[in-house]
Amino acid sequence: MAPGTDETLLLDDPRLEGGEWLFRKGGQVFGPVDSRGLAAMLYRGELDASTSVSPGDGAWRAVGEVPVFLLHAKRAEAAQRIEREVTGARLIAARRGRRRAVLWALAVVLLVVGAAVIGLLLARRPSETSALLEDFGAGISIASAARVGVDNRAAEGDDMVEVPMDAPSPAPAGAGRGKPAPERRGLAASSRRAPGGAIDGGDLVAAQFDERKIQGVVSREQRTLVPCFRDEATRSPDFHGDVPIEFAIGNDGRVAALWIDEPRFRAGALKDCLVNALAGWRFEAFPGQRPTVSLAFRIGR
Repeated sequence: MAPGTDETLLLDDPRLEGGEWLFRKGGQVFGPVDSRGLAAMLYRGELDASTSVSPGDGAWRAVGEVPVFLLHAKRAEAAQRIEREVTGARLIAARRGRRRAVLWALAVVLLVVGAAVIGLLLARRPSETSALLEDFGAGISIASAARVGVDNRAAEGDDMVEVPMDAPSPAPAGAGRGKPAPERRGLAASSRRAPGGAIDGGDLVAAQFDERKIQGVVSREQRTLVPCFRDEATRSPDFHGDVPIEFAIGNDGRVAALWIDEPRFRAGALKDCLVNALAGWRFEAFPGQRPTVSLAFRIGR
């Protein structure tokens, strides 16, 4: 954060509570980041008032035109201008010289230990690496580790897609003669969301899922989504950036709903492919509020 910036304004501004934002930088889409984190990036000079942001509804505008960030964008710009004027060209040159010296020193150290480090990385077993941050090659990777929490979607908007459950297995020969086949349903009744987060047929029940087990399933199954993103990279060679997705887990342990926070992919082949893949994921059944899992895939370097 630039010297002279009133940090208490950033910490105490109640308008920065909650909210998640996507932002464009260098022709790519990044995020989501919360409101306080986005304001901090303004003060650090990583973003400026002209940076395009979106709350995920497909509408983009300059961050300096968003009311909650208007004051922070102006203060950040003023603080950075004062810093440049006070510092002066000589101080900047000296700082760059010191930085260059440090980089050269680090380069020498890296040359000495580089071979050993590369050998260790190549020898590491897959179980020792973070399965939640895999690089799948061909420009497809996990942009951020999966986050598990209680359903934080205020309402099921147009970007929500119900994930169809598997069709029931055929009954053995001679069994259930004369009985109609059970109806295939898109979302199990036990995992439907009622107003206020209650479970259908009852009152609000505290979430009782096991986050570690959910993370384990995600790390094991996320590879099944990779072909969807590889195919999309072929269909959309001009797109490079992160595609944040979020899905809800029903009480029966099946994926119940999917959200795609990149507007251009909320409909089409990528969405259909993800829905089909997620329909095959299985978690342990649990009572209470349903959890959501948020993660982002990166397309391109």
